[in-house]
Amino acid sequence: MNPEIESLAKKISPARFAKMLRVLESRTLRLSVVLEDVYQPHNAAAVLRNCDAFGVQEVSIIENKYICRISGSVDMGASKWLTLRRYTSPEAVVPKNGISEKHLVSPAASANTLRALGEIKSRGYFLAAASLKEGAGSIDDIPADRPIALMIGTELTGLSEAAHSRADFVFSMPMLGFAQSFNLSVFSALCLWRLSSKMRALGDSWKLSQSEKEKILLSWLGAESGGGS
Repeated sequence: MNPEIESLAKKISPARFAKMLRVLESRTLRLSVVLEDVYQPHNAAAVLRNCDAFGVQEVSIIENKYICRISGSVDMGASKWLTLRRYTSPEAVVPKNGISEKHLVSPAASANTLRALGEIKSRGYFLAAASLKEGAGSIDDIPADRPIALMIGTELTGLSEAAHSRADFVFSMPMLGFAQSFNLSVFSALCLWRLSSKMRALGDSWKLSQSEKEKILLSWLGAESGGGS
């Protein structure tokens, strides 16, 4: 065992450490989530909780207009176990009382999305954008044999034009009723269930490498080392 891991593991209970190891075996970096300008704290928290539940380790948060806050009462500590990457525009603001402040997305903010997605794509991810636009494809057509970054946009208007322009595939989920879309929590859960099921059915390529496991485990142990089990 990695000496640093062994040292930190002694600071928590054996049962807690064993649970970390069990959860780690189901974690993946082959499927990740990208949130763009999600401004409602409870929605952001619900998506992160879904990621934890479906074994998704990494979430990228793009903050162009809004700083993404996370509701602790909804999150239930899920974000503590995730790898969060934030891409924040200098113009991003904290929305007042959880309500959108309507202001135009400047070229600098759009550039922030392009920079973030360029970095994610450079790490080998296939960018699958959830869209409200007509003519979008089906989630079933997203290839599950490669790393996937599921892109989800703001509650009001969805992903920006900049995000759409960088996507490898644009999809939507058919709605048979009067509502135009699901809420973010339900939508993200449905997408993650479908994509993770397809991915895991193809074999073991979704599993973490030993070095990835050690890196994540160190971060978890570091977060736990000051508390009990």
